[in-house]
Amino acid sequence: MRLAGKSPRGSVLITTLIFSLIIAITLTGYLKLSTNSLKLAHRTYFADLAGNLAEAGTEEAVWSFNTLGYASDTTHITAAWGGWTLGNTVADTNITSMGSGFTSAPTVTFSGGGGTGAAATANIVTSTVVISGVQTTITGVCTLTITNAGSGYTSEPTITLSGGGGTGATARAMLAATRTISFSGLDQNATATVKVWSSGYDGSGTVPLVVTKATITPIDGPPIEKWIKIILSKSGVLPKGLIAKNTISWNGHPLADSFISSTAPGVPPFTQYNTATARSNITVGSLYGPTVDLGAQGVVNGNVTVGSGVTVTNGTISGQTIGNAQYNFTMPTYPTNTGALGYYSLGVVGSLPATLPRVTDVPEVAIDGTRTYYYFCSGTTIGATTITAGKNVVIVGSGGTSMVSGLQIGVSGTNVGNAKIYMDGPISESGNDAINPSSWAGALTVYSTTTQTCTFSGNAFFSGVLIAPDAPLTGNGGGSNQIDLCGSFVVKSVTSNGHMDFHYDEGLGQPSSSKAWSLALWKELQTSADRQVYASRLNF
Repeated sequence: MRLAGKSPRGSVLITTLIFSLIIAITLTGYLKLSTNSLKLAHRTYFADLAGNLAEAGTEEAVWSFNTLGYASDTTHITAAWGGWTLGNTVADTNITSMGSGFTSAPTVTFSGGGGTGAAATANIVTSTVVISGVQTTITGVCTLTITNAGSGYTSEPTITLSGGGGTGATARAMLAATRTISFSGLDQNATATVKVWSSGYDGSGTVPLVVTKATITPIDGPPIEKWIKIILSKSGVLPKGLIAKNTISWNGHPLADSFISSTAPGVPPFTQYNTATARSNITVGSLYGPTVDLGAQGVVNGNVTVGSGVTVTNGTISGQTIGNAQYNFTMPTYPTNTGALGYYSLGVVGSLPATLPRVTDVPEVAIDGTRTYYYFCSGTTIGATTITAGKNVVIVGSGGTSMVSGLQIGVSGTNVGNAKIYMDGPISESGNDAINPSSWAGALTVYSTTTQTCTFSGNAFFSGVLIAPDAPLTGNGGGSNQIDLCGSFVVKSVTSNGHMDFHYDEGLGQPSSSKAWSLALWKELQTSADRQVYASRLNF
């Protein structure tokens, strides 16, 4: 009997099944890959869209700030923030007096305002000053950290700082502006919500913040979020403190803070800087660095702003370190002697007259009625000259004109003198020298094109505005004066030794242009730590 041979049809069937399975697996993988690619494309699209929506939220807030401008009354605030919810939660606080004598952080209490739940912790900082020749440490409250924004506030609650062993510290609460914008019918039937939170909506904030969170919810995946934080800067006459082109280097125990010279800016009576009423609203900045070195004991009671690539080291900063610093260092055009009425050539003189304007001089009268006396000199040392109260004087010096101690700006009743000095030499003070000791910083503005060092040593005191972007500034403190340099300063670099301190006069922050607000910082909040800081603020 013969055995039957194996049929080839079984092998073909098995091979066909294997190939079919391979093709099926390949097609399934391809379809899954295609589906995942489509989902990824959708999420990439939605991520870009979420970024755009978050940007749009910040633009809504910036529009409201610029509509507000410099106004602070209720009518303008309401008009600028139409469509927003104003109040309900506490957004920020502002230290109005740091106080002194604290050995520990005081307790913070919120009361009134119609709401409940707001809570914060106080932060203290120790500064070293010299009072009557004695090196003294002053410990005051520099900032408050909000731990609970509370709810239901219809007006600003009162902040009370108690305990901690100190006195004199005061603070103000500022409420939030919030807005929710919803979108539906997006691509793939996705929906979106943009939440915008802002502090300082009434224009009183030192560094108003805006934080937006855009959330897009697709129908086939988890939500996509984009968070953006911006800081706005209120434009004023000058940078709010000390701005250098290049390096800032502090040694010893320098201090930078702020104060208010009078209730109404530029209106007497004027008070000099005092540690008991110091505030923490100065800005110290460097555009090109490469470093801002505050030294082991340096203290900035305020904010530090830097340009791209500039590093900040050492010291204590009570506020924020802000990037994207910008400043136009272009000098103004110096006035020229037209020979018209009000323009006087003093020639090459060693010093100016004891009083300006002179009794027989006649001012130039501008179209708006401003009366100004112009004086032109060369090779002059500007020193012991008094500017008569109520008079506007412009001094233009060439040929190495410099400035030393002795210039006085007159004050009589509500009348205050005003001097603008344009020169090409440095300022030099030492010992007990003083420039403009009886008026306020806004009454004196000094422009200089010099590349020489402006030097302040010993008990030297200067109250005014110094614009010398090509001049290094050196402070060699060592005397008994706690006042030092008051006003605002724009220089090439800063070297401060000993206890040479800088005190920004907040009265200088008055409007100088129609554009009230500008962008100081833009940052996407990508990490959970960054987002957590503002998560509770956006919980509305």
